[in-house]
Amino acid sequence: MLLGTYQHALDAKNRIIIPSKLMDELSGKLYIYPAANKTCIKLYDEEHWNRYAEIIANLPQEIRYGVQNRIFPNSQQVAPDAQNRVPIPAVMLEKVGIGGKNVITVGMGDYCEIWDPEKYEAAQSAPVSPEIEKVIASMGF
Repeated sequence: MLLGTYQHALDAKNRIIIPSKLMDELSGKLYIYPAANKTCIKLYDEEHWNRYAEIIANLPQEIRYGVQNRIFPNSQQVAPDAQNRVPIPAVMLEKVGIGGKNVITVGMGDYCEIWDPEKYEAAQSAPVSPEIEKVIASMGF
């Protein structure tokens, strides 16, 4: 399970180091996609990416192309190097508003998110809705 929050810097080639605690949980090829709400970049391993690809393939034909056209052209397959560095295309960083050299990587269970630190802090400091608080409390957290 992908858990935790990690802060690091992009290097001169727009690569980030994926922490070893996260890399140990990721398997196969890695895929990145700018979130639809343009808040962050999502990082999926092959198993989870293929689940989404299967969902898309099974959509009704009249909407399948529209969904494919929004997701697949904006996605990239990336390969970590020996130091667990993953390249992030500049255009993808721009799409989600990562303008500085610092980023935050967040484990989200079955995928990771890569955020601009200021945007992440703003999102985390936003009040949690009563519905979400109720669900979290009912789960015993």
